[in-house]
Amino acid sequence: MQYAFRKLNYLYSLLAGASLVLSLAPVGLFPIAYISPAILFFLLLRSNRRSQSVKLGWAFGVGLFGAGASWVFQSMYSFAQAPLALAAFLTFLFVLGLALQIAFFGFIVSFFNKCLVISRLLVIYPAAWVFVEWCRGWLFTGFPWLYLGHSQIDTWFAHYAPVGGSLLVSWVTAIIAGALVTTIAGQNSERYHQVNLPAANYVRVSEPLSHWSRGIAAAVVLALVAGAWLLSLKHWVVPTGDNLKVSLIQANIAQDQKWLPEQRVPSVERYMSMTRKHWDSDLIVWPETAIPGRFAEFNDFVLAPMYQESIETNTNLVVGGFHETESGQFKNSAIVLGDDVDEVDIYSKRHLVPLGEYIPLLKYLRWLDKWMNIPYDNLSSGGEDGLLTIGKHRAQMSICYEDAFGEEIIDDLPEADYLINITNDGWFSGSLQPYQHMQIARFRALEAGRYLLRATNTGVSGIVDHRGKVINTIPAYEQGVVSGEMMVLSGSTPYVKFGNYLVVILSSLLLLILFAVSRKNRNIL
Repeated sequence: MQYAFRKLNYLYSLLAGASLVLSLAPVGLFPIAYISPAILFFLLLRSNRRSQSVKLGWAFGVGLFGAGASWVFQSMYSFAQAPLALAAFLTFLFVLGLALQIAFFGFIVSFFNKCLVISRLLVIYPAAWVFVEWCRGWLFTGFPWLYLGHSQIDTWFAHYAPVGGSLLVSWVTAIIAGALVTTIAGQNSERYHQVNLPAANYVRVSEPLSHWSRGIAAAVVLALVAGAWLLSLKHWVVPTGDNLKVSLIQANIAQDQKWLPEQRVPSVERYMSMTRKHWDSDLIVWPETAIPGRFAEFNDFVLAPMYQESIETNTNLVVGGFHETESGQFKNSAIVLGDDVDEVDIYSKRHLVPLGEYIPLLKYLRWLDKWMNIPYDNLSSGGEDGLLTIGKHRAQMSICYEDAFGEEIIDDLPEADYLINITNDGWFSGSLQPYQHMQIARFRALEAGRYLLRATNTGVSGIVDHRGKVINTIPAYEQGVVSGEMMVLSGSTPYVKFGNYLVVILSSLLLLILFAVSRKNRNIL
């Protein structure tokens, strides 16, 4: 007897994917992160064919990225000045492309349709989910956004991050979603085994899920909670005894005003004025491209006087802008002022934003300039590491969405004493993106076991401690300064030592082993 799969299930999957966004910032209803994938898992149990599993995953992805990454449209329409139809079409393609990665999840798990339901829910689906998230973090330069684990930053489960990063937190969250299905579905979770019988293509196989499977699911969840509690007591890093007074400048200059020729001088004057009120700090940080142009253009007017004042007040100042190399390349960079040295320290962004800071095959796309702003040339990426010497300490520097890539941040650890991220999220003003970005950045502090100083143009700026907690911030879209004390820490978390290797290797091995066993023992499920 074959289960009648309903096309309405695709709509349920779409809505479940869209609802997952509610578990992330700024809404933060974290229990939805258990319910939303649980719905997808349950629907996958009811699918009879590989094509159905793939389509269910694809529908979930369309809902997730359509609701959670729709801010791409705002960037193209409002600031790149693309026509409404073109911006909508490009956003549509972007969402469909990302959704294919969740379809890939459906494709993977479809190979395990003859396995026991409880093994699929508690082992196979969570392992496949985290493997696909890892793929999304590097495929086509990577888009590590809207991870399932990001929703758990303010829960006990976030304490798994120093061990295996946000991917391990995603894995734990997916296991809980599977346990939820096991608990609620009970005996209704039946699987369908394809057999070679003349009268039928599928045989219904009932599994006694009412007692023993629920007990196993409850035990697994309790073990995960206990593990999170124990990890919350663990101190991976220790204070060095140095504390720094820091100030982060949030000038709140609207993106549509930032690059106007008549606004360039008033913009930097605002930063200079706000800075001069905080020369009692040890460190002051300006956001990404706070200087709207090349450093050389603003040397006499901005950099030289700020450098002199920083020397006089014994304060270090980090400034974002564009660095032009001797070969004429332009780089999105940060410069350190205040150290009395012969040559200033400069960091240039290494991980550029595709279709933002560089466009593949740019010379063949000039014709699009009729409808939207196409840059004259691509920015160049930096080749150096992310370590900046600031006073007597060293900071790990990242610009914009570089802080979304956990394994790139830990490249400069444990040498770095703290983390700095400068960002201009003004491209996405009024959307979910700035809040999602801050939530992601908090994971980097937790994984690294370091304080994070995050200065943005329009928000969200803040000082984040090594536990991923925001200890000081100001509202987005307000002009102000985030000031506070920061501890300098030393030591390494397991994630700093091993990165994502532990999670990726373990999830891959589980899937490969279970696939081999299920293929070899077709009747032992």
